Amino acid sequence: MVKRTVYIRVVFLKVGEIDTVKEKYFADVFVQARWREPALDHSQHLENSNLKNYWGPKISVQNVIDSKKKKVLRELNFTPNGEAFITEKRKISGHFSEKLELMDFPFDHQYLNLIITSELPATDLEFQEDKDELSTINVSCFVDVQEWSLYDYVSSVPYTESKVFSQKRNTKFPGISVGCCAVRRAGFFVWNVIVIMTLICATSFATFAVSCDKPENRLGLSITLMLTAVTFRLTTNANLPKISYHTRLDKFILANMFFNWLVTAWHAVITRFDKVLQATMDIWAFLVFLIAYGLFLVVFVSLVRITYVLRNNELQSKLKIYEEKADKLLGGHWKDSRSKEQVGVTIRRRAGLSYATPGTASAVYPMDT
Repeated sequence: MVKRTVYIRVVFLKVGEIDTVKEKYFADVFVQARWREPALDHSQHLENSNLKNYWGPKISVQNVIDSKKKKVLRELNFTPNGEAFITEKRKISGHFSEKLELMDFPFDHQYLNLIITSELPATDLEFQEDKDELSTINVSCFVDVQEWSLYDYVSSVPYTESKVFSQKRNTKFPGISVGCCAVRRAGFFVWNVIVIMTLICATSFATFAVSCDKPENRLGLSITLMLTAVTFRLTTNANLPKISYHTRLDKFILANMFFNWLVTAWHAVITRFDKVLQATMDIWAFLVFLIAYGLFLVVFVSLVRITYVLRNNELQSKLKIYEEKADKLLGGHWKDSRSKEQVGVTIRRRAGLSYATPGTASAVYPMDT
């Protein structure tokens, strides 16, 4: 059997809520598969109703969790040279699983992928991104715009894999991952967790204002600050799935808790020294703690800034490649219409709105189901 190439195009009609805790997202997507059918070359007289009798790629979406009943349509198209292509179209509305990479949370970005696979082995077919029709995303219908920023590009990565249910262990099956990129807006966590946690930790310096002769007062204040930090730790855990590694926010909170513990330990240890030396040692300890905490904040902010710049450069590079591809297929007017939509999205976000009724230039529904 001759190996066939199936060209995949995906349109994200609407991207809904991105659930970080359950690691899933909601979307309405249009999936189009197109392949050559030499047996139908120069057969313009045939009707589309007869296409079910011909070869099909047996496509399935691997990471769909739940979806409405989808309608699959087939069409017969011809090139100017009379070459026949069968086009299979379907619209899927539902939740899709996505393993989120949360090491940089809340300064993270996530790829929302659609995993398309086939029941046929890789020796029979291969998936490729459709070079003649552009995969797109309708950013104007993004629901979670207050928490995420959606980049206006779609990327495709073909691959092969082995399936567990296959009787032939060495058999490879084709697949293609088509997705978009969402960048988290970290403002909520910055102002409600990081800034407050910094103030709580910085308050530990106020315990040095209490006389060294009253260690019980110093320890009482320090332990209270420790318990407050633990409460904030539990608050952030409620916004994350149960993962086996620490996020950037976890590391920041734990570092602040460790700093509070060091101050508490110092207030306990200083009582073991001679009272003549306590005042001098306490001043030096205060300065050391102050400089160390200041350096920690500088390093943390610098790492966040470096991560942001590197990530932004990577995404801008991918966006540039996508825009060049779009200009080639759709013409220069595409970028102008996209810019107007981005302005509309910004206005809606600032107004506290999250969803716009489809009707803009990018809200293209290729099929009505």
